[in-house]
Amino acid sequence: MPATAGVRTGIGRIAAGVAMIAAVVPVAVTTAAPAALAGSNGQQIAFNYTGPAYGFAYLEGFNQAGDWVYSPSIPLDSSGYGQLNGWWWRGFVTVNFYYQNGTWARGNTCTVPTDQWGDWTYC
Repeated sequence: MPATAGVRTGIGRIAAGVAMIAAVVPVAVTTAAPAALAGSNGQQIAFNYTGPAYGFAYLEGFNQAGDWVYSPSIPLDSSGYGQLNGWWWRGFVTVNFYYQNGTWARGNTCTVPTDQWGDWTYC
């Protein structure tokens, strides 16, 4: 077998490996939920009334991709105010407020618009 045949076989194997990687990468990238563009596919939420001082809150509802999700714990400050940055919501969302000791204080359900001028809505 000539020396060039071994080189061609090696190049063929490399090309096949690259093709396999290229075929897998676009699938992995497209399966992630798209990020919301500012004010165009959901809103970030701040509270329009205060919860218990130094308590915490949780949100549950639909995100920008239409999936039902639960937020991480949102700490409330001394005035009972809190907000959750970087999470985008749309449609029906429920806010549950808890006292510092973990006892439920109250809840509120609101409708979050899909789009509006700004990035934030109050719930």
